[in-house]
Amino acid sequence: MNTQNKILLGIGFFVGIMLLVLWIVINEPVRMEVFTQQWNGRSVERGAELYLNNCSSCHGQDALGLAGVAPALRNPYLFLEENPARIAKAGLDALIKEKGDLESALQNFESNAQQLAEKQKELEAAPEDKKAEIQKEIDSLNAAIRLFGDRAETEKKISDLTNQIAEKQAELDGLKALGWDETRKVRLKEMDWKGTLDGYLRSTLVSGRPLSIYYGWPGAMPAWGEQAGGPLRQDEIENLVKFLMDYQDLSLKLTPNDIRQDFKLPAEKGASAEADKVVIGENADIMALDLTGGNAETGSTLYTKYACAGCHSTPGGAAYSFAPTAGTFTRVENVRLKDAALEGYTPAQYLAESILYPNKYIVPGGTAGVMPQLFATQLSIEELRDILAYIETYK
Repeated sequence: MNTQNKILLGIGFFVGIMLLVLWIVINEPVRMEVFTQQWNGRSVERGAELYLNNCSSCHGQDALGLAGVAPALRNPYLFLEENPARIAKAGLDALIKEKGDLESALQNFESNAQQLAEKQKELEAAPEDKKAEIQKEIDSLNAAIRLFGDRAETEKKISDLTNQIAEKQAELDGLKALGWDETRKVRLKEMDWKGTLDGYLRSTLVSGRPLSIYYGWPGAMPAWGEQAGGPLRQDEIENLVKFLMDYQDLSLKLTPNDIRQDFKLPAEKGASAEADKVVIGENADIMALDLTGGNAETGSTLYTKYACAGCHSTPGGAAYSFAPTAGTFTRVENVRLKDAALEGYTPAQYLAESILYPNKYIVPGGTAGVMPQLFATQLSIEELRDILAYIETYK
């Protein structure tokens, strides 16, 4: 190959490479967008599986919540930037205030006009030494009347505002009929959260909600992130966040009447709704407690109320290695009480300690801090007996 052909071949290769680079530059954004969509789709699918296995027993398989257990996550209050009823109420209040101001101004105008007529009569009959003083009052009244403007125009504005108020009131009534509460803010504002919604979801999933009892829930939401002692890796947390964020379009089409359980606000002064109940407390002697005489039927209700079934479902644990309810007493007798550290315990005492003070004994291979630590400050001795009686029915 002579030199000229080598040069032509080199130029051809160079032009080909440049065309290839140009093609990549043109098509790469589209390819990356498609790849990102596919990646997000797979992440949402993995998040859906995680939700079904770990969250649905409390928040519902359709994420519309379970009454008295946990709130809906397909919730318009979670995704909206503002409560539409709150907007309507603010608009209504503004119209009412504007109408009130005009009506007050009209009343002042009429009062000034009446006083002006009286002062003019008074001026005519007044002695010369009083006329200057009365004239000043007349000038002041005339100035106020001129500032008022056209009476007919004001009366028309009042009439128009009356119609607008009626329309806005009808709009607000319609929203309230759909379940919207004009006194409530959307969730992020209610919680005074300054970040993004996905950040709020991520934080809640990682750390849980250990103070849920003060919001009127039966129990605390456990921490799910590994860094907080939970069972989920960070990538699994991210998949769950993407899955929940994918509910946005569906949630914005819902009204509060479409969900089974809304969010709750903290009880006043940080007290729980059952503040008067005598609870067992954080330092009770398990061996000294009378754990007999519980009612299994009542215990079943309490088991749901305190969200125990959310993790310890029957049969099989809802998530990872959480122990199922079925066979609990049998496992305690045949496995747990064989441990020398539990010598002298009865099954009821072991379970009572596990409920009240779960970190006192960690099952080999288990993780401390996964189970809520608040039941000692939530349960009365009667409730504990009832729950134990219910668990015993699943021998």
